[in-house]
Order: sequence, then C-alpha cells, then structure tokens
Amino acid sequence: MKLSRIKDILQAEILWGEELLDIEVNNACGADLISDILADTKTNAILLTGLTHRQIIQTASMSDFAAIVFVRGKVPAGDVIELAKQQRLPLLSTRYPLYETCGILYREGLRGEPTKFSCSSGALPRQQEALQVMKLNYEITGNDFNNAGKATEQAKKILKQIGVDSAVIRKVSIAAYEAEMNIVIHAEKGNLSFNITPKYIEVVADDTGPGIADIDKAMQEGFSTAPDRIRELGFGAGMGLPNMKKFSDIFEISSVIGIGTTVRMIINL
Repeated sequence: MKLSRIKDILQAEILWGEELLDIEVNNACGADLISDILADTKTNAILLTGLTHRQIIQTASMSDFAAIVFVRGKVPAGDVIELAKQQRLPLLSTRYPLYETCGILYREGLRGEPTKFSCSSGALPRQQEALQVMKLNYEITGNDFNNAGKATEQAKKILKQIGVDSAVIRKVSIAAYEAEMNIVIHAEKGNLSFNITPKYIEVVADDTGPGIADIDKAMQEGFSTAPDRIRELGFGAGMGLPNMKKFSDIFEISSVIGIGTTVRMIINL
C-alpha cells in the first residue's frame, strides 16, 4: 500500500515529505512507548504514535520506519519536523486516535506479518581474529536529551557506508540506542563504543552512575526505576535491557553500586 493511499484513508495532513508519498508500506506499528516501538520487528512499516518530541524521530530512524503518522491530530514542533527532513522521514497527522487508526488501516488491507529475530547465548569472544577491526567511540552525557541518540545515528551511517547488511544494522542500532538512552536517563556520563569486525559487531556501553542493585530484577520486562518526567516522554517502560538482549546474539552485563554499569553486546554478521 502506498503512503499516499494511507494518507487518503486516514484523511491525514502532510507535515513533511509530500514528494515521498509514492513509497510502498506493508505494515504498521502503533505505540506510545519508545521501548515498544524499538522492540517491534516489522519491516517496511509506518509508525503510528502520539509522541511528538525529538526522540521519536531518532527512534523511528533507528528502527527503519518508512514514515510516522501522528494520531489524535498531534503536530510536532518545528525543530522536530526539521530533524525528520534531515532523516528524510515523511510525517503525517490524522485526527483519529491510535486505536481507531490501527483498526482503519487493518480493515483497509494493511495486514503485514512481523519479522522475528532470534537470539543465541554463549560466551563473548575475547580475542579478535587477525583481521581488520574498525573502532568507533562516542562520549555520552547524562540527561542530555537534545543530543540523545546522535552517537547511534552516526554509527548507523558508517555501518551503511561500509556495506553492512541492513538487518544487522537494524539490530545494532536498536541495541545501541537503548544502551545510549539508558546512559542519558540514568547515568552521569558514559561511553558507547562499536568494534566492527568481519564476523561480528561488538557494542559496549560503559557508564559512571548509580549502578544496578539487582541485575536479575532489572532484566525483567516492565521493571523500571525511571522517574515520571522520563515516562512522560515515552521512555522508562522497563524494556531497555530486555530489548538490548533481544537484539543481541550475545549479551553480558556487569554493575557496581555507586560506580556504574557496563553492557557488552555481540551482533553476528
């Protein structure tokens, strides 16, 4: 189904991207929680949401959504639309609420099936093969929501430039973005690094912060210590660490109270 057809079905206003309405869409994700959006594994899909802050553009970009349709007549601020232009991400707005929007599109034939990623477990490789490794490193500042997601975005662009498979890029981007946002939300500062090898990509998020008292509990879906102001942005649903593990082939976490947390993830090529 073309995006232009979706626009007509939802009686939507084009906020940006009129020249991109010919793109084909075969699926949709409706959600108002960032982690739910990141956990969605559909491809060639549009995002239906009521979230209008800058991070929704970063989130949609990390997950390779084809476009965003804002529900309930919501319209983001100018800087958010400008960011979408930079990402070449079409934006539309419909007066219908989220539930009705999903139902209308399903009724009209947008019924694609989700693609599921599988994960394996095992020990992290400790030695690099005698092959070239590309290393990327980014400093992350706690509570800096204006720049949150930019490190992952830059790494994603480099992965595309060197020809990494798009499915792998999506998994790396989502895992890294969740890790980056965890540093922004919970820590004072941190580093996000990417070790790109011919066989796998290693993502390491190392922060200085409060640490995690009970890792097993923190790994449970729905457990969160995020304050209300973070939840209002669509974050803090307790899916950050579970999503990191879900999109990694190998996952490892360590933490010391009062010092910080280190997460290491391997995504196979």
